[in-house]
Amino acid sequence: MLHFDNCILNNPDREGGWKQMKQEQKQEPLLWVPDTDKEVLNKMFQNKLDRSYQRPSHLDILAQQAIVISKRSTCLFYEVGAAIFSGDIMLSSGYNGAARGDVDPRIAGCARVVDGKIQEGQGLCRGSHAELNAIGNLTSSTVGLEDLRMVVTLHPCFSCAKQIVNKKIKKVYYVWEYGREQGVTQYLIDRGVEVEKYSSVFLQRWIERNGYDPVGLRHQEL
Repeated sequence: MLHFDNCILNNPDREGGWKQMKQEQKQEPLLWVPDTDKEVLNKMFQNKLDRSYQRPSHLDILAQQAIVISKRSTCLFYEVGAAIFSGDIMLSSGYNGAARGDVDPRIAGCARVVDGKIQEGQGLCRGSHAELNAIGNLTSSTVGLEDLRMVVTLHPCFSCAKQIVNKKIKKVYYVWEYGREQGVTQYLIDRGVEVEKYSSVFLQRWIERNGYDPVGLRHQEL
């Protein structure tokens, strides 16, 4: 039961506050549950009958999509997914891996592995990054869109950051750290791009429930 302050009930000057509280009372969820047959309730989603339940946000869903899309990656070391959106509408997506028509690394092996040893920083990688592929997969013009944003599973690298700036993407959300290149966040911020590490209770529970590792990070600890 809601208890109203006497000063609100008895003071006509505070009628607005009284109306607001009545409105909030009307909007309180699950008030209908006690009057509903238990057999009917048992057929409903039980988690939605919990008072702690919260619907996932649009950004939660976009982050989920980016993670699922990352599973299409052909790279043997990193699985990365990215989605570009405006408002609540996803415009394109991409994942990392060998270019269209190139070899399958599972068959040919990683191009960076020479004589059984990995060769870092020598430009041998066949892969195209998820952010670049998402930008390349845009099929409609983004001219005039002031709220163009991206969600990506791993923090962008410098090469991707430059193209994010060129595409006039205003904000980048990332789920996990990349941790291999310093200064990329500041580079984006200095060029007017907001950067935010995104997390929510819903997203973290979903990641844990599906057994997703922080892509691209676990193997670096080996």
